[in-house]
Amino acid sequence: MTADDDRLLVARCLSAEPGAWSLFVSRFAPTVKALARRYLQLNGHFPDDAEVEDILQEVFLSLTRRDFRLLRNYDPAYAFKTYLGVLTRTQVHRVLRRRTPVLGDLEQLDARAAPGAGPSEGAGESEEAEVVERALAALAPRDAEVLRLRYYRELDYREIAGHLRIPEASVGQTLYRAKQRLLEKLKGLLGLLF
Repeated sequence: MTADDDRLLVARCLSAEPGAWSLFVSRFAPTVKALARRYLQLNGHFPDDAEVEDILQEVFLSLTRRDFRLLRNYDPAYAFKTYLGVLTRTQVHRVLRRRTPVLGDLEQLDARAAPGAGPSEGAGESEEAEVVERALAALAPRDAEVLRLRYYRELDYREIAGHLRIPEASVGQTLYRAKQRLLEKLKGLLGLLF
């Protein structure tokens, strides 16, 4: 289907043409799922199918609320997939705000490791853990260390500051920069384009 076909399908939905909404859902569901998975991965989260389905449902529900207000707000001068991408990204950010910080998945990945195993020994337990470990290994040692202290050893900012011999007030910024660098490494390893 072309961009013009997408615009026509949106118009058919808005005019309540029988069968148009079903066609709309079947046409755009794969796009929303792929975008949701990509946006979650770019934010350091490895979603399961249920999470992606939840986001899909929320995106489509948001389009139908208030008499299809968001669908009516679509400007046909632009590709509908671009508009759908914005709506999907917004929903993903809502999901992520309800979750732990960006690298909260490191805690889950570490928990999958065999009892008594360190993060690198247990990393082979899952594909996600292996990708995160490879990304951590590609970071500067200080970046990897601050992330491991926070998300593997669960140290608070005061403890991290003492361990790294830096002011406690700079721990947040240090973590933020390390997370951004890790996300860039993850993007490269996952072969994703943002």
